Amino acid sequence: MRGVDTADLRAVGIEAVMVNALHLAQRPGLRQVKRVGGLHSFMAWDGLIVSDSGGFQVLSLLRRQGKTSAIRSGGVTFQDSPEAKKIELTPEKVISWQFGLGSDVVIALDDCTGPEDSPAEQVASTERTIRWFRQASSAYEREVRQRRQDVPPLLVGVVQGGTDPELRARCVDAMVEAGAAGFGFGGWPLSAEGRLELEMFELLARLTPPRAPLFALGVGKPEHLVTLCEVDTRWVFDCTIPTRDARHGRLFAFRPDAGPLAAGSPFYRGVYILDEENARIDEPVDPSCDCPTCRRYGRSYLHHLFRVKDGLADRLATMHNLRFYTRLLERLRTERTGKSTITSEVAT
Repeated sequence: MRGVDTADLRAVGIEAVMVNALHLAQRPGLRQVKRVGGLHSFMAWDGLIVSDSGGFQVLSLLRRQGKTSAIRSGGVTFQDSPEAKKIELTPEKVISWQFGLGSDVVIALDDCTGPEDSPAEQVASTERTIRWFRQASSAYEREVRQRRQDVPPLLVGVVQGGTDPELRARCVDAMVEAGAAGFGFGGWPLSAEGRLELEMFELLARLTPPRAPLFALGVGKPEHLVTLCEVDTRWVFDCTIPTRDARHGRLFAFRPDAGPLAAGSPFYRGVYILDEENARIDEPVDPSCDCPTCRRYGRSYLHHLFRVKDGLADRLATMHNLRFYTRLLERLRTERTGKSTITSEVAT
């Protein structure tokens, strides 16, 4: 969400934002956020706030560094640098952090693996994730009782198991029994070859209660959103692709000749605004787009802003890309009338 404010997010149709509880606990600190009444006040955001545990970043970093000894039965310990303070993530602590932030959706700590991990590690990860979710659920119930909230946050469990259907099923069953109200796709969503793990997403949709929201954590390519919405329409999407690509001048535009949205159809194209040809094109990035950027400015102006490294470039590009994603989901809703509501893109 760099370079845009919450009014900008509303202007392009964003309904929810995702935050990282670990990062906020480090900077600015939970005390600072609590002092002003929680994240909604701190950020001036009246929409939904989804908070992730931060475990994905920590566990993937530790595994890349070969420091698996820091992953224990009760949680995980890590250090940003030799000079930094050690931080311990436990299922209970992560839930407490998220209640303190005032989140509307809280995601439990899970043990995330990658496609290269062995079957034995996938089994161990699944068992840890189940154990951690049970601890998180108990902590969640205590927080609800103590705070006496009329509308407590939604508790989401992240389903692990790699590409093993039996492990995935065991994880879902345990989380349903322990009180999960929503379910996230755990592990890396792409295979080692870069393909969407579609079979495992289909399995998650089949195994979970039919009204429970499904969180496609980290899924963000436009074609992947379309593919998953052909499987089910309960997905909540969050990814850094639209905002990160925008800051690098990579923009999205619908193809005017594209038909109905379907997996495998070339319904959009990329516009690299720094290409020299854009210095002489005065029409918007996408003439069909109703975002503030396309309503006011042409490609030549955006090209100029990026060339001179004006901060406005990031803001205008980010608003456009986010609006592309919300328009994409609006189209999916319209084309799939009669199915469950598709949740709009979550800005990360």
